[in-house]
Amino acid sequence: MDPVTHVTAGLLISQLAPGPSRAWSAVAGVIFTLLPDIDWFLVYWDRLAFIRHHRGFSHSLLAVLLFALLVAALGRVLGGPRWFKPLLLMGLAILGAHLLLDLATSYGTQLLNPISQRRFALDWLFIIDPYFTAVLLAGAAAALASPAWGRRVGAWCLAAAGGYLLVCALFHLQAMVVARQVFPPGTQPDQEVAALPQPFSPRRWLLLAASPGEVRQAFVELPAVPWPDSGAPVTWTEAPPAPPGQGSQAPPGQGSQAPPAAYRPPQALVVHTWKAAASPGLKEPADARKILDRYLEFARFPLLYRDQALESGRVLEWLDLRFSVPGRPIPFGLQLQLDAHGRLEKWGIGRGGGEQR
Repeated sequence: MDPVTHVTAGLLISQLAPGPSRAWSAVAGVIFTLLPDIDWFLVYWDRLAFIRHHRGFSHSLLAVLLFALLVAALGRVLGGPRWFKPLLLMGLAILGAHLLLDLATSYGTQLLNPISQRRFALDWLFIIDPYFTAVLLAGAAAALASPAWGRRVGAWCLAAAGGYLLVCALFHLQAMVVARQVFPPGTQPDQEVAALPQPFSPRRWLLLAASPGEVRQAFVELPAVPWPDSGAPVTWTEAPPAPPGQGSQAPPGQGSQAPPAAYRPPQALVVHTWKAAASPGLKEPADARKILDRYLEFARFPLLYRDQALESGRVLEWLDLRFSVPGRPIPFGLQLQLDAHGRLEKWGIGRGGGEQR
C-alpha cells in the first residue's frame, strides 16, 4: 500500500494498543510503520535493485520481530523497563498490519526472506485505495482527538477497514471464477491465470492469462454483490489481433500502454491479446543478460513488447502486464539498447523504460 495508508494505520493502532503515553505511542506508531519501507532509498541508487529488493527482507516475518525488538529496546533505554513490553506488542501489531496491507496488493512481498525470495500476493487491493485509506484516516483522527470516544470510533473504523478488506477478498474470488471461465485451464500450455485489482473500485478487476508467447487480458466490472457461485453467464469477444510486433491492441502511436478499454460486465467482456515480439535470442552480452534475468525475477506477467532494429543497433523492451490500467502507460518496463556490435549501450526501467541508467 501507499505510505499515507501505512502511516494512518500505524497511528490508529498505536492509539488503540496499550502504550507509554498517547503522544509517545503516536511517535512509536509512525516509526514502526515506516521501518519496513527503508528499502525505498534503493530507488535513488538503482531502479533495478529497487524492484528486486523492495518488499524484500525489510518486509519479512523475521524483520517484523527484529524491528519490534529494536524499537522496544530503544524505548526501554529512554523510558525504563515499563516501556519494553507495550512497545514490543504494539510493534508486532503495527508491523504485522504493514505486511498484511502490502500482501493484499499484487506487487508481491517476500515474507520468508532470507530463506526464500519468493513473492507472495493476495491480489485483493490496488496499491492505492482511497476508500480504504479514508476509513483508516477517520479512525486515526478520532483516536488522536479524544482518549475516550475517539478510541471507540477508531476501533469501529479499524473494524470497518477489516470488513472492507474481506469484501475485496470476496470480489477477488468472484473475479477468479470469471477468469477461469474466460481462460479455461488446459486451453494453452503452461497457462497462468490471475485476477488483479484495479483503481477506484473493488468491483473492477483485470483478468490475465499468460502462456508462452502471449498474454491475454480483459477488464471486468463485477456485480455489486460478490457471490462467486451466482451462476450468471459469462460471455466474451476477442478484440482484433494486434499488428505484428506491437504486442498490444493500442492504436498506432500509443506506445506501451494498456488498451483504452472500458470495464465491462461479465456478460459482455472483450479479450485483448498481447503477442510477444520475435525472440531476441539474447545470450550476449553478459551484462544485458544479467539485467534481464533480474527483471524477470520481479516481473509476474512479462512480455517482450518490442524488438526493434535500428541503424545504430537494437532496442528490446519488456513489460510486466500485471500493472495494466486501461489507456495508461504500463510502469516497470525494461528497455535494453544495444549498439551495432550487440554490446549493451544503455538500459532503463520505468514507464516504457524511459528512466535510463
